[in-house]
Amino acid sequence: MMSRINMLLLLVIALTNLLGATQARVPAEEATSWNTPAQLKRQAIAIAAVLRCPMATNQSLQDSQSPIANELKAEIYLQLEQGKTPDEIIDFMVARYGERIRYMPNLSIGTALLFFAPLGLLGVVILWYLRQVRRRAPIHSLQEQ
Repeated sequence: MMSRINMLLLLVIALTNLLGATQARVPAEEATSWNTPAQLKRQAIAIAAVLRCPMATNQSLQDSQSPIANELKAEIYLQLEQGKTPDEIIDFMVARYGERIRYMPNLSIGTALLFFAPLGLLGVVILWYLRQVRRRAPIHSLQEQ
């Protein structure tokens, strides 16, 4: 009787080890690449938040309810299901719609001029104003004497 229990116990241990060894052969990258629909949805929302809607003025894809925004959100989700990374999806959208699709565009000469030209113009106006004030100041002091 004891030998049967020992044999059964050895059989269970052997099967458990064998089953564990076959499951351990799954590559780590495949195990981490499986995403649940909830995880994919969160990733799609994050990507849609950094992209601009082509139709709506000053709205992200996530905020916009236009037909094209809904279509692009579905495209993002579909590409995530296919295993593409967020950077690949954003690059695809930029290639398709241009740099304007980014809600925060990369810094280039054009965007630098767009952001810093008003500051430069403000600086020029302030310098002009200060020169005008300095030119008028001596005139007032001469008239007082």
